[in-house]
Amino acid sequence: MPPETAQTALIPVTDGSTFTAFRYSGYDVPFWDRENTRPGRWNHARGGWTQYWSLCPEASWAELLRYEEISTEAELDEVRMPLWVCRIPKLRLVDLTVPENRAAWGLTEEDLVADDWSAAQAAGVRLREAGVPGIVVPSAALPGHRNVTLFGRRRAIDWHTKTTLASTLPATRVAIGRPPPGLIPDVCRLGPGHSSQQQLDLDAQ
Repeated sequence: MPPETAQTALIPVTDGSTFTAFRYSGYDVPFWDRENTRPGRWNHARGGWTQYWSLCPEASWAELLRYEEISTEAELDEVRMPLWVCRIPKLRLVDLTVPENRAAWGLTEEDLVADDWSAAQAAGVRLREAGVPGIVVPSAALPGHRNVTLFGRRRAIDWHTKTTLASTLPATRVAIGRPPPGLIPDVCRLGPGHSSQQQLDLDAQ
């Protein structure tokens, strides 16, 4: 179980009680219906369902450019990928961009964006065991932006349908296309040092 101070990680519900989040997906649904077969920053392979989303379209596209190692506009012209949007409740999400919350879960700034995922994966196990539904974290691919990672199975429902189950989220496909021009220079690639301070400078968002 996490330390008592981890309770400070809960985001209070305000008038804006949901995040609008984005992700690209080559499938016909936006959520994993089976356990992730590959490891990710916050999950081991077959370690449970983990749903990765970004809080702006650019950060989602940046994840694609980083993962596929796309580095030229000519390569972008070949991309045709569905982009999805969903509404994620803020209630009980752990905001790890807050220093006190990172410390409560035994994480550092660098752990959130490092190429070495081991610390984040270990924290992901602890967060799941504590019943935390998800976390807010810096985008490792696009400095200055944030992502939301959800733990557990989710199912998409119609965008205009009221959510009645925690496992369902309103989602819809908004486009099939390519990342916007001019994004490539801003993407933080695997390998070079990452500016964690720039990632966490999110007060204006």
